[in-house]
Order: sequence, then structure tokens, then C-alpha cells
Amino acid sequence: MKDQFETKIKSVVEEFTYDYDPKAWEALSKKLPKTHTGFSWLGKIAIAGILSIGLISIWYNFSPKNERSNNATGVAKNKTQTSEKTNQLAAQKSTTPTKTNANQNIPSLAPNNTNNQGLTQFTPEAILDPNLHLAPLALRQQHTSVPIVSESFHDDGGQMPQVQERLLPLDLPSISSMPCKGPKIILDADAINYEDGTPRIHVSAETMVSELNWNVNGTVINRKNKSFDLLAFKGQTYTITAEGQLDGCKTTEKISITANEDYNLLAVNAFNPQSRDERNATFMPYALTIRDVRFDLVVLDPDNGAVVFKSSDAQNAWDGIDQRNGQMVPAQKAYIWKVVLQETLPGEKSTYTGTIVRI
Repeated sequence: MKDQFETKIKSVVEEFTYDYDPKAWEALSKKLPKTHTGFSWLGKIAIAGILSIGLISIWYNFSPKNERSNNATGVAKNKTQTSEKTNQLAAQKSTTPTKTNANQNIPSLAPNNTNNQGLTQFTPEAILDPNLHLAPLALRQQHTSVPIVSESFHDDGGQMPQVQERLLPLDLPSISSMPCKGPKIILDADAINYEDGTPRIHVSAETMVSELNWNVNGTVINRKNKSFDLLAFKGQTYTITAEGQLDGCKTTEKISITANEDYNLLAVNAFNPQSRDERNATFMPYALTIRDVRFDLVVLDPDNGAVVFKSSDAQNAWDGIDQRNGQMVPAQKAYIWKVVLQETLPGEKSTYTGTIVRI
């Protein structure tokens, strides 16, 4: 009963149909969105990637195999050479005798010392190894630690870089070899003058140094100024040296000055009592008239050494009268004069002598 009912329902449903209107379907199809033909952009990218992989595979399979073979041979050769060098170094280290550290008295650089942070420590064996060309421990401050990368190969074909440190000398000039440029000194000397009755030569220096050390013919002058007056009492050549120092560097400069004759109180060797010029009518060494110095002047007869004239006053000059008889001394006769100074300047003699002739 049940089966018959289901069969009847099924047949009714299968046989049911709607009336079809072609015009209605055509109008509905026009309202539907149009479909796109061809590949999307993702599809194009996928196709380009597949083609690139295929071309790389074809080039790799058909490329010459000799290049890859040579590269493999070079790597194997490098492995062999590195292994031989490692074995040689190990053999040398094992056969090196133990040596006493010559620098054992030098304070060590303790790793916990904060002042030595950043310094590379080395064992005594490494310092004494001649193959490493290391500097002595005492000279470490003049060397620098340079890392050297070497390669070691394992049996499995792997490669591991190893870093070693060596001390290399720094090519820095020592303090003693560095040039020391001292201050520039320019010396100048004026002509000799007798403005105060003494033979003075003014010497000056042009320099940045505030104090100079002077010496004349090897004799030190205790002066620190940039100029001084040289008393040239002797007729000779004077070598003047100036030494200056700036920032620890010294400079020495020299200058030579020549005085033509000995200083003799600027005295003349003749006078004429009958001259209208008072300077020529009397005799008195000129320097005594402008120098503030005490003196004793005497004029002597060369025949017997008797005193013809004497004075201690620059205003009291000899007029040619012989004090022994009050008469004029004979003309064209040379008389001897002598002056003794009570006070002298540095480097000056106390006694001066000369001759004087009455015209």
C-alpha cells in the first residue's frame, strides 16, 4: 500500500511541467552579467614562473661539467694545504722547549684590573714563539692587536673560521725623534754710539719669547729682556748669542759686532792754546766732561816724569801752562796724560793713558 502511494507521487512529480515562454527567457538573459573569457592576471604570473624554472633547469643540465669539477678540485686542494699547515704548527709547538719568561719582573696585566680592560692577554709561550713575530711584553703599549681569520676544514667537508690575534708593531715616531721647532728669533744691532760718553751698542731681538738668555763671547749676561746695551770698551769682534724657549723647544741665534778701536775716554791727541774754539784751546778727555764719574787727571813730562798739570774737575782743563814754572810748555812736544777712575762700569778698566801735543 505504501509502495503504491510513493510510486504514484513520484510519477506525478516527474510528469509535472511549466509552460515555456521563449520571449520571457530572452529578456531575462539580457539582464544577466556577461562572462569574461581568457586567463586572469594570477594565471599569467603562474605560467611565467613555470616557464622560467624550466629554462633554468635546461641551462643547468646542458652546461659544461668541467667548471664544476675544477671548483670542487680547488676546494679539496685548499683543504689539503690548510690541513698540512695546521699539522706543521702543531708539531713546532710541541717541539718548542719551555723558556723562562724574561719579563717575569714586569707587572702583569691582570684581567680583573679595570685600567687594563680592552687589552688582549697572551701567554708566555705565545710571546716567546718566534714564528708569531711578537714584540716583547715591555713594548706592548707600542703595538696593536689585530685579529687574523684563518679557515680550518673538517672531515665532513664543513668549514669553520677561526680567529687568532697577533701583535703588530705600530710605525709611530718616538718622542725623541720628533722634530722640535723652536721660536723664531731675529737679532739686530745698532752702530756704536757715545751719547753718554761710553761706547754702547744697542742689541735687540724680535721674537715671541718673553724672556731671553744672552751671552757675549761666552760670558753670560744676567738679562731677561728682549734688548740690552753692550759696552764695547775693547776694539774687537763681539759674538752675541740669544737663546729662547717656547713649549719646550729651544732656539739659539747669533750676531757678530766689531768695535774698531779701544775706548780711551774720547781724548784728543793735540790741542792749540791759541785757538778761538775753547774745545781745541784746552785739553780734557771729552768723556770726563759728560760722564758723571769721579777721576784724577795728571799730565807728566816724559823727560823726568814730573807733574806738569793735574785736575779732578772736568771744568778745569789744561791750557798748556807748566805748573812748575808757570810758562807755556814747548810746542810739538808730546806729554803723557793719565786718568784714574774712582768708579768704573762693568768690563771697564780703571786707568786710562795717552799722549797730548801742544801745537
